[in-house]
Amino acid sequence: MSILNRLKSLLKEDKDETDINTDVSSTSDDVQVTSSIKENEPVDLETETVVEAEETTIEELEDSTEDLTSENIETEEEIIEDSSEEIVKEVETVEEETLAEAETPAEIETEEDVEEVETDSKNNDTERDKMTLLTDKELLNDSNRDPDFTAAFIDAGIETVKHCFQCGTCSGSCPSGRRTPYKVRQIVRKCLLGLKEEVIADDALWMCTTCYTCQERCLRSVKIVDIIKKARNIAAHAGYMAKAHKMTGVYVLNTGHAVPINDKIKALRVKIGLPEVPPTTHFYPEALAEIKTLCKITEFDELIGYDEATGGLRE
Repeated sequence: MSILNRLKSLLKEDKDETDINTDVSSTSDDVQVTSSIKENEPVDLETETVVEAEETTIEELEDSTEDLTSENIETEEEIIEDSSEEIVKEVETVEEETLAEAETPAEIETEEDVEEVETDSKNNDTERDKMTLLTDKELLNDSNRDPDFTAAFIDAGIETVKHCFQCGTCSGSCPSGRRTPYKVRQIVRKCLLGLKEEVIADDALWMCTTCYTCQERCLRSVKIVDIIKKARNIAAHAGYMAKAHKMTGVYVLNTGHAVPINDKIKALRVKIGLPEVPPTTHFYPEALAEIKTLCKITEFDELIGYDEATGGLRE
């Protein structure tokens, strides 16, 4: 509560006590006085004096309140000025201590340290100027490109190798790519650029299962599986062929089949309504001689290192 309101309440309490002590008759007289005032009759001088005294008291209270308020404001301003001066002094003290610590010989940087920092910053700027994350060995240039490698696909009727625009649908669809390092989109791109050695020397080339999922979903109808097969043929003739694939070739020469058949497979064939033995060399054993003849004509046996005497691979 402000001082002015407090004084008003005190005056009101004094007036109420006076009214309580007066007689009921005086109250009636006041009523008559009020009515006489309304009729523009002369007012009692004592009443006017009381009113003037009350007005004077209120004015004095307002003046005193203004004085008190101004004094409080001045006091607050003085406090703020004092506190700001103390803060400035503390800041100056901290700055002086910091400068004193920096001037100590143990923490002053030597000229050699400064030169090393400048050299490192220049090296970093040089690396950023390259605008690439590739090293010099990974950069593509004419020295590691083989145009004949790309031409081999076109000559084999796989002109669609040029239609690939690297959308990534093949890699996103590849079942093998989810579990192995095989990246079909990357291989197709390297075949188009003529990066022969990178393609044929990569073991991931042999991780394709030829399921044709990539080729069926290709937006440009690129013959992706045919590209992989052709790249494998080139890699095999260059000497890049895993032993597991060579053993598959040995099984073809010995049985005429790349996929083995056993009692379990035979029972399953009967269960689904197929003949127990497929119409291959298992059903026509005489056809095996023809398969071996074809392998010799195409030099497939030499390619895998087949030893006819032992029925296995040459050591």
